[in-house]
Amino acid sequence: MEIELTPNQIITLNDYPVYNDSILNEYFTKCKLGEELPFVPVIRKDVVKKYLDDTLLERFERFENLNPEAEYFMLDGSHRTTALTLAGCKITAIIYETDPDIEQAKKLVATGQILQNETLEYSLIENCEELNKHFREKPYFRTVNQKTEKMKRERILPLEMN
Repeated sequence: MEIELTPNQIITLNDYPVYNDSILNEYFTKCKLGEELPFVPVIRKDVVKKYLDDTLLERFERFENLNPEAEYFMLDGSHRTTALTLAGCKITAIIYETDPDIEQAKKLVATGQILQNETLEYSLIENCEELNKHFREKPYFRTVNQKTEKMKRERILPLEMN
């Protein structure tokens, strides 16, 4: 299912800061020109929470209390979500709720609506387990908006994006 989200509704991956300024700039330029970007795959937080280990779940619940709008975990799309946030655009996401949703998303790769990525090779449960593993390595949570604002504060964005 496709949905338009705000940067406060998405819990970002912990790949801070984004690793490639040229990709970020390319997406930012497309956003400014009004071009659509590929969908960002997300999973509802209530599904992911079932797969977080006890320590992460405790941390996440503290984050959740402070960020009640954050309803979705992002699986892929740090550059896209950052560029869209900087450009003041909504984020078009595709929600994985079932394994057939992931199978449907695979078909969208050919149209460019979804980027080929490893999340498409995993089941819903495996994607949740991957998120648990990811956050165990970097045990903090933030929204796309919080990450983008931190990048602004720390002046690690290309000048044209500040």
